[in-house]
Amino acid sequence: MIKWRFKTGWLQQYRSILSVGLVCLLHLIPIWCFTFIPTQDGISHLYNAYILKQWHQPEFAKFHQVYNLNLTFFPNWTNYAFFYLALHILPPLMAEKIYVTVCVLLFPFSFYYLLSAIDKHRRIYAWLGFLYSYNYLMQMGFYNFTIAAPFCLIGIGYWWKHKAHFGLGQVAMLNLLLLATYFSHFGPFVLLLFTLSFFSGVDLLISLSNWRDGEWRKRLSFFGYLLPAYFILINTHLTNPEARDQASWIAKHNGAQFSHYKSLTTLWTNFMQAEPLVYFNDSYLPISKILLVLVGLCLTWTIVVRIRQKQIFQLDSLFLVLVLLLTVLYFKLPWRYGSPAWINPRINLFILPILLGWFLVPNRLWVKRVMVGLVLMLTFWHLGLTIRDYHRLNKDMKEFMSGARLIKPHSVISILDQATDFRETDHHGSIRDLSPFYHGLCYYALQTGSLYIGNYEPKYHYFPLHYKNGNWKFRYVHGQIDYLVAWHEKANHPTLKEIEQDYQLIYQTKQLKLYQHR
Repeated sequence: MIKWRFKTGWLQQYRSILSVGLVCLLHLIPIWCFTFIPTQDGISHLYNAYILKQWHQPEFAKFHQVYNLNLTFFPNWTNYAFFYLALHILPPLMAEKIYVTVCVLLFPFSFYYLLSAIDKHRRIYAWLGFLYSYNYLMQMGFYNFTIAAPFCLIGIGYWWKHKAHFGLGQVAMLNLLLLATYFSHFGPFVLLLFTLSFFSGVDLLISLSNWRDGEWRKRLSFFGYLLPAYFILINTHLTNPEARDQASWIAKHNGAQFSHYKSLTTLWTNFMQAEPLVYFNDSYLPISKILLVLVGLCLTWTIVVRIRQKQIFQLDSLFLVLVLLLTVLYFKLPWRYGSPAWINPRINLFILPILLGWFLVPNRLWVKRVMVGLVLMLTFWHLGLTIRDYHRLNKDMKEFMSGARLIKPHSVISILDQATDFRETDHHGSIRDLSPFYHGLCYYALQTGSLYIGNYEPKYHYFPLHYKNGNWKFRYVHGQIDYLVAWHEKANHPTLKEIEQDYQLIYQTKQLKLYQHR
């Protein structure tokens, strides 16, 4: 009997591992079955890492004319460090695929780790991590944020798992997680540090009720372990040039408001659409709405059961309190504060995984199976739509890239920004919220070692390159621009007529026009 139980348990574990592995492999289809990953900013990060790699090569002198290096300890280093090393042995698009693979798989792993640390029965909800593998922030190309978010969830889970016994090994590991999160993105780092401080503070207050056993001293010492992270937080804030000189930021950005708020109606609409799951088009909306219904049912059931069992004020209720705080911040904070933008969607991404930490698990097996089945249905539906849209957008992106073979090495290139409609394509149709063509000329620059003057990153202090000598985004002061590209041009736009004197059309497709300086 014991032997049979052992075999049955082993088989169940084997099937679980096999199932998870299969779902992981399926989620790599969009990355590895198509040439391009259609993000908005992702290729820009890859291009700037490429500039760092080629910086000391004499044939890339144009980079030295336009940029200064900014090799300081700011957030946002993770993807540049990875790409810088990977580009020495891999083609650019291959390096990007490997990085995005890590990001996609880290999401379900971080859900699993966090929920297992809280209660091993709650890891049934970790299947939702696959639904978040492809999300709006990742498709925006926010590669550093996309890897920092799972680091943050893993850090919270690590503290929860070891909160009762924190030795030097645990202190070292937690600080490594804090550093990894910081060098990936400042937002998740702040959330992780706040969560650790908040949870530890409550844990300290609870331990004070039995102050004679001395446990409170161990809880108090934990804040000493966080001192390096507090120092990094304060130093980053105090050395932020935008916070000190908002007037200068406004002047450099043509009078744009330093902070910008979305309307309450817009925020509420996005919140009720499960914004992180919707990108490219509205076909993802039914999935997000069904997910919200499922989450609402789980939330209602958890509240009812906790009231009946008088478990409202358990320590894991801190996850509910944290979700309430995040929800308030989602509606109160600006969409942009200086350069950092998309603040509300970034907060929205964390609300569901943290809320799952408070959910109870149904006792009935059939309920669990129905719930997992529904989550998997939503996951494969969402993945199927993503594969479909990657397929369509790759057709458009191949057309967009087709002019790159005509660019001479080490040229200066730009896109006709005012005359281009970045969100219109023939194969996919109109694109919602983002555009993989917005920084698409970085593909041209990567293939030819050229200077793309629409590079947006050097405008900001938290990237490894800075503009110098009067250069700026779409401003090149050292001579002529060799090539101009128009994509899905706006009909009869005056810019196209203005350039005819100096530029000749050398290549044209249905959506693309490539001009060369005469």
